[in-house]
Amino acid sequence: VIHTSADFEFKDILKFTPGAVEAGVRAIREGRNIITDVRMVEAGIMKYRLDPFGAKALCFSSDKSVTEAASAQGMTKTAASMRKAAEVMEGGIVAIGNAPTALSELLRLIASGGPNPALIIGVPVGFVGAVEAKEELEKSGLTAIYTKGRKGGSTIAVAIVNALAILAAEAEAGKA
Repeated sequence: VIHTSADFEFKDILKFTPGAVEAGVRAIREGRNIITDVRMVEAGIMKYRLDPFGAKALCFSSDKSVTEAASAQGMTKTAASMRKAAEVMEGGIVAIGNAPTALSELLRLIASGGPNPALIIGVPVGFVGAVEAKEELEKSGLTAIYTKGRKGGSTIAVAIVNALAILAAEAEAGKA
């Protein structure tokens, strides 16, 4: 993350709940889905690192059905995309780097008995709702990697997922 951002402040604001890295590596090695809030995160994930495990990066925020649902329900497309992704995120990773509304909706879905991802990467950036959504994640007790405060972003989410994929490959190679 520091290499990606050239921002040494991340050493103080990037937080890991117990077992977060292990949960992410395990999810990738088990071929679980990685759900992203925006296409920019999906595009940055090194798919060739996921392919040996059968893991897939998926983003639904641009789907026509999501756009229609968001409009009909008065919510953001990224929040509506979490609803659509709920059916394929069980045991996987959800990487949110852009949209605080996606993180808030994800947490609402989980709290209401919805899916149970193995790891939530909650690093939305911004001035509106980002701090609050990440504080909600921190209080949730869920397995997570997140940033404190306003900093974060799509490139930060990508860096975290790619680091987990590298660790998964190294773990697999060490197993031989």
